[in-house]
Amino acid sequence: MGIGREQKQLTRFAIFFLTGAALSVMLVAEPGHPWLRFFWSGTFASILKILLGAAAVMWILKKVSGVNVPRGILKWVYGFLFLPVVLFPVFRCYFKVPYVFCRACPSPCPWGVSRSFFFSGFLVLNFPDRFWCSSLCPFGTLQEDSLSFSKRFFRLPTWTAGMAYIVLFAVLGLYLTTLFDWPWLNFFDVGHYAFFKVTAVGALLIFAAGFFVPKFWCRCFCPVGTIDLLIASFRKAK
Repeated sequence: MGIGREQKQLTRFAIFFLTGAALSVMLVAEPGHPWLRFFWSGTFASILKILLGAAAVMWILKKVSGVNVPRGILKWVYGFLFLPVVLFPVFRCYFKVPYVFCRACPSPCPWGVSRSFFFSGFLVLNFPDRFWCSSLCPFGTLQEDSLSFSKRFFRLPTWTAGMAYIVLFAVLGLYLTTLFDWPWLNFFDVGHYAFFKVTAVGALLIFAAGFFVPKFWCRCFCPVGTIDLLIASFRKAK
């Protein structure tokens, strides 16, 4: 890896990390801060829709005419704007498991109001050549940049190869509890934000593991990446 590229990754990681830490403190200390209200607004959701549409246009232009926006610019833009969306549920969720029970949540967060077009948008952008995962995903960017800090990496045991599939089917099962109003949902319903102490610790552990295990989140937890792997496996088999 060249010195210039490594320095850019360290700088980007530091800025993203400090931005995420500042947002987290504000969410806990001043959840009603005027700056935070913007992320709950319809304007912000519209911006995210436009960004997803722009990403699709960029991919088409790349394939048709060879015009390619540098990945570094994409990572900055999409990382900054999508970071609050993926971060807020960790600290402001009514349920023990964030991101999953949005249909049953009485107080939607930026992820909850955007998830309907997020997930499908991610899968569509990933379908041709993992464009979302490789160039746009803020989780992937942080995982990639965090490796610049470590000189020693650990290999996961072979039994962890199926962990991502377990997580995927668990997420699907939990989502079904909101569709059919199964009583299991009551176990995960907290009704207030106090459980963020547990979810924040879990997020920090996954974040820290990314320094020593390349793409730890992407390989072991991310449902979008796992679905993409399933589709890729089907295409190869066919």
